[in-house]
Amino acid sequence: MESMEEQDPSEAPTASGTPIPLTFAHPSDQYRKIAVLAALVVSIGSFFGSMIGEGEANYDLLGLGAFGCCFFINTAFIFEAVYNYKRLQYNELHGLKEKNLKLNYVAAVILAIFGLAILFGNLLDGY
Repeated sequence: MESMEEQDPSEAPTASGTPIPLTFAHPSDQYRKIAVLAALVVSIGSFFGSMIGEGEANYDLLGLGAFGCCFFINTAFIFEAVYNYKRLQYNELHGLKEKNLKLNYVAAVILAIFGLAILFGNLLDGY
């Protein structure tokens, strides 16, 4: 018991004042990357798939490929907007500042709205 001494509060380890790096991770970032890859696979796959054979089915396959590519790109824009919004919230919570984050968020929302207008226009037009 003699070896156990109470530590004086002035001798207690103090924080050195160096900031601990905070990292931000949200699953929408990975979903966005997967959506872009899916758009590429669908567009390239439908292009090469339409080269096999002849007739109206090839044009239908190209149309479906364009529709699928547009869908996945719009999904990626929406995920980008969600990611930027969550990152804005994270930065405000932790008092961090990042340049151009609000501009990225606004651009992603505008591109998503524009892409959805094209997508729904093609759906209603019968593509």
